[in-house]
Amino acid sequence: MHMKKYMMLLVIVLLISLAAIFNNQRESSAVTIDVNGQMIKTVATYPASSDELMIPKAVAEQALNMRIDWQKQGPLPKGIYYRDHVTVLMYHHLSEKPMPQFPWILSADRFDDQMNLLKQEGFHVITMEQYREFMLNGGTVPDNAVLLTFDDGYESFYELAFPILKKYGYTAVNFVIVSTIDHPDPNSVPKLNWEQMREMKRDGMGFYSHTYDLHHYGIVDAEGGERPAASALLYIDDENRNELNSEYYSRVTRDLAKAEQRLKEELGNTDSAIAFPYGSYNDRLLSACDSLGISLTFKIQDGINARTDRNASRINGGSQILSAIQTLEQIKHIDSPMELTLNNQRVALIGSAPEMRKGTLMVPFIQLCKDLHIDLNYDQKSRIIKLIHTTDGP
Repeated sequence: MHMKKYMMLLVIVLLISLAAIFNNQRESSAVTIDVNGQMIKTVATYPASSDELMIPKAVAEQALNMRIDWQKQGPLPKGIYYRDHVTVLMYHHLSEKPMPQFPWILSADRFDDQMNLLKQEGFHVITMEQYREFMLNGGTVPDNAVLLTFDDGYESFYELAFPILKKYGYTAVNFVIVSTIDHPDPNSVPKLNWEQMREMKRDGMGFYSHTYDLHHYGIVDAEGGERPAASALLYIDDENRNELNSEYYSRVTRDLAKAEQRLKEELGNTDSAIAFPYGSYNDRLLSACDSLGISLTFKIQDGINARTDRNASRINGGSQILSAIQTLEQIKHIDSPMELTLNNQRVALIGSAPEMRKGTLMVPFIQLCKDLHIDLNYDQKSRIIKLIHTTDGP
């Protein structure tokens, strides 16, 4: 019996090792860079969901004949806390007066105070269109850029938040659980309706997906354990098993597609974005979003967002526990973002960011060449990257 368990464990370890070897082979390979006839051999890696070639920084410096740095952004002028990044603030439900028993519900007065301080402290609230252009098309954003987001589609967004936003000339987006708009529950906290959303959209507000009907916990095992339905393989009781990956993928894709369809039908949406319920996601869910053209996704995690952060972090602004000043201090003192420079000139990253691999800094070579207006040709069969012409640098 012990020998049988030992053999099973050995097989598992072997399978894990083989998988690791396979992944390494798939994600990295030896390549040669041809720089005017000089052949430089190196290793390239390929980040998920990208055609980028990541090569060691030292090799990129040799091939491009320049210094490359990846470090925290340097000191900025007084009153500027970050540049070429966006802070996304997250809210849910507002109330007319403070509700101490529900500290996650923000009072309208506290929300008003926050919006006033944003203006006083030099923050710039941007639209979803500006955010999209910045993330996807190389657009610019002002210093101290902030995107305001709400989740769940509560009616308090119309009754309480909307007048305050108009007062300051701000816009915000709301990620709605579309099924709760289509099928209102009279026994739950009131949600928005389509007419209210159409009215607000005319004033610049945006409405996007929080899934159609995946904002709940689903059963994931025979004992009744639960996890977020959007990111878990659900348990099929009749068959005494969990979903297959293919079944999961089909389920979430159908749901996301239905939400997109209803938003398009009712609001005329021509672009897409999603906030993941409970901030929970996985690679298959991200892949489902990609298949539907949902290029911008949002999670729940403190942080500031560069162009490479398509799955954006969000700071919770909806806590009644924090004063308006304390909420803004979170933004002011967030860690300085990283910055890529070529010969001390900043590169506006679009796509993949540098990353550490076994102690070696890997940099996005294709992007660097584009920034320097260097054409390249990559022959995948011979694994030779030929630089068509070179430059002395930016």
